[in-house]
Order: sequence, then structure tokens, then C-alpha cells
Amino acid sequence: MIRFVTSGLSSHTVGQEPFRLRQLLFPGMLLLMILGLSSQALKGERGLSGWMQLERDLIERRADLAALENKNDALQKQVYRLSNESLDHDFLDERARRVLGLTRPDETVIFNLPSAP
Repeated sequence: MIRFVTSGLSSHTVGQEPFRLRQLLFPGMLLLMILGLSSQALKGERGLSGWMQLERDLIERRADLAALENKNDALQKQVYRLSNESLDHDFLDERARRVLGLTRPDETVIFNLPSAP
């Protein structure tokens, strides 16, 4: 039974020390500290939600890296086909026509212009 300092003596509280709010100070502070640290562990920047955001960023960056590696492979193949060791004349002809806009006299050029909206 809890007996406050201002309460009188009764048969239930005889021989017990009176309850003081000061006795709740340490457990209360400890409880508040545990709750605060728990909320930071779950919602904080370095907690669970921050870790999940880093995982999402990692997945996105790995996808970007895979796309860039594919593009790099394609460019490496083009460079190899234009190098002196393995010059591909058809590829060189195609690139010169595309970049310089050249055609042979026996070819017909058809321009595919986008229609205006």
C-alpha cells in the first residue's frame, strides 16, 4: 500500500516508510532516456530508417553502374573497331557518312523530319 507523507497512519501502513516522489526520479529519468534512445534508433538519421534509405540508394546506384558499364562496353567496341589493329571499313564508312553527312553519287537520301505538333 502506498502511503503519502501527508496521509495519516492506518493499520495497512504501520511500519512502512512513506512514499516519496523523489524515489520515482531515477526510474523516471531512466525510462525517458530509454524511450529517447529507442526512438532515435528507429527514426533517426543513423537509425533503421536511415539504413533503409542507404539500401535504396545502393540499389539505385548499382542499376546506374550497370547501365554505364553497358554503355562503356559499347563504346569500347566502337573504339576497337576503329583502331589501327582491327579497322572495320564498313563501320568506318558508316561513321563517316553519319558524322560528315556524306553520300555516294548513286545513293538517294531520304530525310525523316518529325512532324510539328
